[in-house]
Amino acid sequence: MQEAEVRGRRKAKYKLASEILLDQIEKGDLRPGDQLPSEGQLVAQLGYSLGTIQHALRHLSAMGAVVRVHGSGTFVSGVRPPDEHLRHFRFRSEENGDLLPVFFETESIEHTEAQGPWSRFLQSESKGYVKIQRLISVNREFEIFSELYLPASRFPDLLAMEPSDLDGVSVRDLLADKLNTPTVHTEQTMLCGTFPPRVTRRINMPFGVTGLTLTIRSETFRQTPVIWQRAFVPPSDREMEFLDTAPNPARRK
Repeated sequence: MQEAEVRGRRKAKYKLASEILLDQIEKGDLRPGDQLPSEGQLVAQLGYSLGTIQHALRHLSAMGAVVRVHGSGTFVSGVRPPDEHLRHFRFRSEENGDLLPVFFETESIEHTEAQGPWSRFLQSESKGYVKIQRLISVNREFEIFSELYLPASRFPDLLAMEPSDLDGVSVRDLLADKLNTPTVHTEQTMLCGTFPPRVTRRINMPFGVTGLTLTIRSETFRQTPVIWQRAFVPPSDREMEFLDTAPNPARRK
């Protein structure tokens, strides 16, 4: 075989570097949400030039395997929903107006009989509620703590899932795609106040910090309530965008 033919069949160096990192992701050495070593560290570890490493990271980003966050680093994807699926927690860059990357990590999925504002919205449930707690990282700059409640009688399959199954997943999309329960109407209210200690501990904020508490109520067909969500958004200099939700003309007055 001619040497030129051998060279032609060799993989480009950036693809070889990409495959090494993909192997680590597939084996679980690098998990969704993990930060990759810096470009300089990858140069030392993999033995390729800086240009090759940068090309490899761009290649992995184009594949959707990693997410590159300006000023923060490169992270294994899988915990970031597609931008077009993001209905809430939309923050835009002041530099170029692009949506900032938002990463979802599910802390727990549990059954609860506890009563609260969610039970008033979801109505009395003899089988209780599915409670999902999540941390939402905005551009790796700050975190939002979120609690979702759903009727357990309608969504018992959620209780059989592992928290990691919901990382990077829009619960709204999951209900529509897998459980035939699309969201057809959403209402959102906002309150400025002091966060409780259980929240400040989770988002690494000082005790007594004041921020925004969002309450999101979602209904499916026949005005049936399906999701009650509360999210605690800490103070930041990022501007949050709210999508317009057209009112449902069939809603009760």
